[in-house]
Amino acid sequence: MAQDGAPFTVNLGTSNDVANIGLVNGNNIERPNVLGNPNSGPKSTQQWFNTNVFSLPSAYSFGNTPRNSVVGPGLIDVDASLQKTWPMRDSINLQFRAEAYNLQNRPNFNLPGRIFGASNLGVVSSALDPRQMQFAMRLTF
Repeated sequence: MAQDGAPFTVNLGTSNDVANIGLVNGNNIERPNVLGNPNSGPKSTQQWFNTNVFSLPSAYSFGNTPRNSVVGPGLIDVDASLQKTWPMRDSINLQFRAEAYNLQNRPNFNLPGRIFGASNLGVVSSALDPRQMQFAMRLTF
């Protein structure tokens, strides 16, 4: 399975209520100004998108960053399963299974930090699970 990255929005932190509208459910829904393409970043874990294109809007105004304007990391995942069944007697079967999830052990990163002014803006700090394998034997009768 392969997927493009999910779009997300860069928001101002809770301490930057520039437009003076207050918090909504404890979150700041205001956005910074953007001058340039934020998706032109280096795409590394230390800086996934170009954080230098964002700036704080002037007092009592809203930023011009569009909603869902930044694209996060994509996903590539290959899962595999092998199984073999041996007939033992009349209605008795023995089955062996080997299953692998994320067979290539490729790092699939979660979304980077998206709060303008935070130290982790643009930083990828977590990933999905690495390769997992499991083996099983099953006796049916």
